[in-house]
Amino acid sequence: MLPHTLTPAAEETFKMTQPIATPSASRPRRRWRLGAALAAAFIAGGVALPALTATAQDAAMHHMMGGPGHGGMQAAAMVHIGKLLDQVGASAEQKSRIHTVLQAGLAPMAGLHDEMGQTHARLHALLAAPTIDRGALEQLRVGEIARLDQVSHTVVQAIADAAEVLTPEQRARLATLMTKPHDPA
Repeated sequence: MLPHTLTPAAEETFKMTQPIATPSASRPRRRWRLGAALAAAFIAGGVALPALTATAQDAAMHHMMGGPGHGGMQAAAMVHIGKLLDQVGASAEQKSRIHTVLQAGLAPMAGLHDEMGQTHARLHALLAAPTIDRGALEQLRVGEIARLDQVSHTVVQAIADAAEVLTPEQRARLATLMTKPHDPA
């Protein structure tokens, strides 16, 4: 009896007893390779994505801040303050004194920004250690809070010193201007 004259049940049995063709035999291997390739891509993405994200965020911050540190941001703030001082009628002498006071008072903020990279590195090292040292984490936190407190104290003193350069009328006008929406540039 020839295969083409088999009954449907016999034909099914005949197909099951035939050796598996070569293309089907490689199908499980291809699936395994595809699965391994997908897993490798997933793992590589999981490793590379945080690094790329951190690099992109760092580049964006540097661009936004005008380069490393707060130099660009501080310069933009001083331009904005200059515009506000023009609007309240500050004299050239007042502007110069305020500029000098604020430049000195805001300088510690640039150092604070630069030191945050070191703080993050210490934090990452503590958290990546085999054992979490809660005491060291607390020391790091307390040290950072103390440093922030000192910098904020210096900034507030500079702002108060700058405000005293203006007359009470100029300060009142400045307060009114600061409550209105404004162009940050």
